[in-house]
Amino acid sequence: MVTKSFPNAWCVRRETRDTWPPVAGHSAASLATLPPYISTLINMKTRPGLFKLAAMAAAVLGLAIIAQPAQAQLVTYNQGDLLLGFRKAGVGQDVVINIGQASLYRDATSDFSVNVGNLGTLLSDTFGASWADDSSLQWAVFGNPTNNGTTFNGDTSNTTYISREQTTTDTQSAAYSVNSVNRSVAAGRMQTLQSQFMLQNAATGNSNATVWDNTIQSGANVDWTDTMEGTGTSSLVFQVFQPVQVQGLSPSGIDYPGNALDLYRLLAGSSGTTNVTYEGTFRIDDTGAVTFGITPGIGVVPEPSRALLLAFGLALPLLRRRRATAPAVA
Repeated sequence: MVTKSFPNAWCVRRETRDTWPPVAGHSAASLATLPPYISTLINMKTRPGLFKLAAMAAAVLGLAIIAQPAQAQLVTYNQGDLLLGFRKAGVGQDVVINIGQASLYRDATSDFSVNVGNLGTLLSDTFGASWADDSSLQWAVFGNPTNNGTTFNGDTSNTTYISREQTTTDTQSAAYSVNSVNRSVAAGRMQTLQSQFMLQNAATGNSNATVWDNTIQSGANVDWTDTMEGTGTSSLVFQVFQPVQVQGLSPSGIDYPGNALDLYRLLAGSSGTTNVTYEGTFRIDDTGAVTFGITPGIGVVPEPSRALLLAFGLALPLLRRRRATAPAVA
């Protein structure tokens, strides 16, 4: 039997299957007790053997990484974005989508298509194929760009955006009348719901939307349904607004011309209808396509360029149009 030893006690070439070669300071019996992984170096030269072992380890690690399940992606949300949501009593999920910066709607000078991706598919999967004709399906829009004492993108602290259903299609709804204290309360409550939205997983095929489980938590402003039902001590949306005013629904369904939502902007520090401005009107069709018009009635065909602008979250320098304060509630 022929054996060969190397100066390095860990680098041993084995010429037989049964006998370890003598190595300085170690008997054959003691070498036989070495850990099993040392055998991977047998029949390998010192440096190539290490390279091969490292390659094997890297390959195993790579396979382990590939085998890891994909992590869920959180829904996209940026400060100043508005949220558009849909809910139906008795359904355990809501569909809520980020529709971009409030300034896009505040500064709009023409009608445009809102970037909502595969919203129609999400609505069908969640509420059924006939969602557009469902008399119990409700929708609403809201947003608060900032409530920390600073101005953000042209909106002062505690400025709020909130929808109001048109009671007569293509006719502007009455403006909200809200005192200064409640305007600040609403802003804070909106921030709470926006923070909860950011924690939700993105919907399949739409990074701006989430299919929100409304059965997990309970309490005001922790999910869309709890907020829009007006749960809590006040039974009001954001503890300020009547649910029937904020949300739109219709016996014929929410798709236009059955329903439309006016968007109002409320500045902090004022009361009544002072500094409450009409910004435009949202409409949705039976495919899930959403448009925003700058007048209460149907205007011109939406500009494709505006939809593209919204999709990339950019805004062209647009002159802000003057808006007359809407009439007060009778």
